[in-house]
Amino acid sequence: MKTINYLLVSSFIFLFQLLVTQAQIRPAIQKEIRLVNPSQTGTGYVGLKATEGTTTYAVTLPSALPTANSLLKVSSVTGTTASTEWQSITGAVTGMAWALEGNAISAAGTATGQQFLGTTSAQPLVIATTHTTAQPIKLLTGNAERLRVNADGKIGIGTALTASTTLDVGGTFRASGAANFGSTVDVAGATTLSGSLGVTGEVTLNALGGAVSTSIQSGFDRLLIANNNGILRQVSLDAVLTYNGYHRTKAKGFSTFTTATESVEITPTNGQGNTVGIDTNDAISLTLEGAANDMPIPSYYISRNTTTGKFMVYFSSPFNGSINWSILE
Repeated sequence: MKTINYLLVSSFIFLFQLLVTQAQIRPAIQKEIRLVNPSQTGTGYVGLKATEGTTTYAVTLPSALPTANSLLKVSSVTGTTASTEWQSITGAVTGMAWALEGNAISAAGTATGQQFLGTTSAQPLVIATTHTTAQPIKLLTGNAERLRVNADGKIGIGTALTASTTLDVGGTFRASGAANFGSTVDVAGATTLSGSLGVTGEVTLNALGGAVSTSIQSGFDRLLIANNNGILRQVSLDAVLTYNGYHRTKAKGFSTFTTATESVEITPTNGQGNTVGIDTNDAISLTLEGAANDMPIPSYYISRNTTTGKFMVYFSSPFNGSINWSILE
């Protein structure tokens, strides 16, 4: 009996050592799915492997037939079971990448939950065309091109997309701040400056529109004068003459009388036919011209009416002839 027990124990020890030895030299067992081309000769295949000890899980394939260019996507995971579905490439990149045919975004901006096209690192955003032959860059809104960087680097805006200068604006242009120009500025249309304009060189008017007039048109009674710093100001012609010590002629006229008269009332008007008021400081000058060479010229005196703006001339004897009169301010 002891001999039998000894043999059993010896056999158990031998088998245990054999198992330990086999475990040490056996390679790791891997779970593997092989994809084989049935028409291919040889042993070529694609193997999907999971290392030993990987948790057992199940992947459920979609029952529907995919369309062309579809991706297999994991649609849901429940426990250790994953369900898959077919999805188009366009649908797969939505929310993760920008499509070449436009993107529907929920909120524009850089805050959390908003979308933008740009960089999130300390690197510039580069928009470029790198074809062997230079190509333009276009910006559109409402399916209409608004701005173009042409192949030669010239920028066109509005109706001047094919720019002929470095910057060509086809439309209105407004500078709300200071505008500094280092070279010639060519403005083809009207320009409105809401801020200051500084010019270090000369200002030249190459062409003035309209016909040359021999008289001052109504409403054009202002001059531009400059100080030693080149600052321009708008002033009236009266102010310029008065400041420089000249007397301004407020009104003048020539009145003729064919019949002898002892007095005449005169309503002064300026060169534009507008009535001119008279004040107490105005100087009224008269020159009497007789109707005949040997006609005596009477003496006269003047009475002004600052309320009505008129003045009366009273003669010492009846007079027929002409009065050349003027009012100096």
